[in-house]
Amino acid sequence: MANRIGTQLLGPRLNSGDSGEVTVDTPIAAYNDMQERFKLPVTLMGGTQAMRLAAQEYLPQMSRETNERYRDRLNSTVLYDAFKHTVDSMAGRPFGQPVQLGANASPFYMDFIQDVDLAGTDLTSFGRELLSDMLVYGKCHFLVEYPNTYRLQSALGRALTMADERDLGIRSYFVRVSPDQVIGWRGDRVGGRERLEQVRIRFSMIEPSASSAWGETEKNFVAVFTPETIEVWEQAENDDDWRMVDEPYPNTLGQIPLVTVYANRQALLKAYPPLEGLGYLNAKHWQQQSDQDQIEKVARVPMLFFKGFADEDIAAVEVGPYKLFGNRNSESDIKMVETSGDAVRVGRESLKDLVEQMESMAMQPLQRTPGNPTATQIAVDAAQNVSDLESYVMLLERGLGQGLAFAAAWQGLPAEEPEVKINQDFGFTFGAEKELAEIREDYKMGAIDQQTYLWERKRRGLYSEDMDISEVMENIENDATASLDADTVSIDDFPG
Repeated sequence: MANRIGTQLLGPRLNSGDSGEVTVDTPIAAYNDMQERFKLPVTLMGGTQAMRLAAQEYLPQMSRETNERYRDRLNSTVLYDAFKHTVDSMAGRPFGQPVQLGANASPFYMDFIQDVDLAGTDLTSFGRELLSDMLVYGKCHFLVEYPNTYRLQSALGRALTMADERDLGIRSYFVRVSPDQVIGWRGDRVGGRERLEQVRIRFSMIEPSASSAWGETEKNFVAVFTPETIEVWEQAENDDDWRMVDEPYPNTLGQIPLVTVYANRQALLKAYPPLEGLGYLNAKHWQQQSDQDQIEKVARVPMLFFKGFADEDIAAVEVGPYKLFGNRNSESDIKMVETSGDAVRVGRESLKDLVEQMESMAMQPLQRTPGNPTATQIAVDAAQNVSDLESYVMLLERGLGQGLAFAAAWQGLPAEEPEVKINQDFGFTFGAEKELAEIREDYKMGAIDQQTYLWERKRRGLYSEDMDISEVMENIENDATASLDADTVSIDDFPG
């Protein structure tokens, strides 16, 4: 069997690598364009800590505001996690039930989906992570790799057999690749279909320090994939030079095993965040919340107005309970100055309006509305109207099927794409409040029974996925029976 090569990718390295000289680490223009659009969504996903680290990027320093006062204001501002909550909620809805394969899926696929990355991650958990990337970045990537057996085959003096692979536990696996890592690519159309000719992927590894028994050092690499070869380049210690690690490995698969699924495609491997508008509203809320906190801090503390006091008299005043002070000026006076509170009320109303806008925008991926290019194409293929989230899930099903076919090809098995089935029964066709109101009215009129009513509410995320509706109904009936028995009075209870 031919040699197969794989490279384990770890975490993304976010620096641009743009030092003037073009190297293997230099991103292409399309990547730089996307990186500007990725910045805000990625920071919002990091929560309050990430927003504070971004500092003036999203919370500008006011004119005449001292650095110390700005730091105090920054460190006291807390993010309302609307964007992250929306991503987590949307990414979780389709995966409340395990991902299934079609009835004709081979035993290899059925076994593979139980541990897709050789780290115990099943296809359901892996798919959820990919959908989260699609919502944050507008696309997701994963590589289908195979352990590096080049040196093993050299030592054996022959190609590995299927028996070798089975005995040694060698098999293909998935590696999730952050869109931040894919820094360059080239492609072409072959027979009407897009084909990648080159992909460059950044990754880093933490290794023991050569100069200290206890220290660690981070090394940066770039993997270059072509249909013919795989190269790995390492950054030199001076940060300017890059050298190739060993010789290029032959890519015996004959194609680049990178699977990309788009939520908001712009071009080959280029996409924009689909929830970008929600991100901007969340950043605006972050800024206005900081302003509101400062306004309320001032409004809560009244100011003293001194009339007819000399500077030295004011300097000697000690404000607090059980304190007395005065002077000999008969015209002197002390008054308490308090704000009217109008600014506080206006700020609170503005924040409430922003929250309502964010909640409305967060529901848009669940609404079946025409006009979205991705959803429209999927609707044509599926012969039905679908929401954006449903279209993302359908596209992800196809991408996972393609990845499984790559995995089989690495093993020398028939590379037939299996049918991947992700749950799409997550409700919300035209907005939560309106839909729940309709269902509530149906229940009140007797159009649906109590069990159906509870089930529909569970479908819309109001109850835990672990909640068993049948068990709840049984408990309700038992409670009602017990209550009836307690209220029943026997004639024997009456004397004589």
